[in-house]
Amino acid sequence: MRINALPAALTVVVLLSACAASRVAAPAPARGIPGFDTRDYPGDAAMRAWFGPSPYRWVGYYLPSPCYTGTTWAGRRAALRDIGWGFALLFVGEQDWRAMPGAMADPAVAEPRCSSVHLTPERGRTHAGDAASAAAADGFPAGTVIFLDVERVESVSPELRAYIRAWVSGLLGGDRYVPGLYAHDINVEELYVIVAEAFAAHGRTDRAPLWVARSSGFDVRSAPGESGYAAALIWQGVLNTREEWNGTELNIDVNVSSSADPSRGR
Repeated sequence: MRINALPAALTVVVLLSACAASRVAAPAPARGIPGFDTRDYPGDAAMRAWFGPSPYRWVGYYLPSPCYTGTTWAGRRAALRDIGWGFALLFVGEQDWRAMPGAMADPAVAEPRCSSVHLTPERGRTHAGDAASAAAADGFPAGTVIFLDVERVESVSPELRAYIRAWVSGLLGGDRYVPGLYAHDINVEELYVIVAEAFAAHGRTDRAPLWVARSSGFDVRSAPGESGYAAALIWQGVLNTREEWNGTELNIDVNVSSSADPSRGR
């Protein structure tokens, strides 16, 4: 599925690219900058071991959030920056478990957070403030992009729409950090319009940063725009793969970005 017709100000342009193959042609040069994300912080030693020998120059940085219970990334910005890593900040907000493929049950029955019942505008605004506070506590400067992680759903409910709109508007209203969207290829067209509308409502003329998850056609040498989405700052194309560099093995998701520091170098 590709982009449907939308109002001109909100249209996400689809890029169609064709690559001519030649048995004598040299390998295509890299057009994007590889980065990786992994749920738990690998440790300073592992991050030092990978920086240089591996092709990766930036890393997904998980802020404390409703649907990310880990705290291992918190406080690691300075150490990672000293090594040389760039960042893509992630805030895993409330998810619509009712609409997720293969979801066994909604955590609403047992957990006070990470629940479909919390998909409200009030929670969205509160969580935007939480994201900003967490980023500030770790020393991320004004203007840094924070990507709202919205996991794949079979359909986008009104409740999910309202939560996303409120989160984006809340972060824009704080006038310190820039909201971005992480979304699966299945939902990205519909979700990106919500974010773009919130930008327009706040008088923003810049394009909202997009991190799209799409495995089809991915190559670690690709540019993010080759994902099919012109707004893409980051393209995630490989999930849950194990790689070893400099004697250290990690389980990672593989991405490419147009910047070595995606949350700052838009």
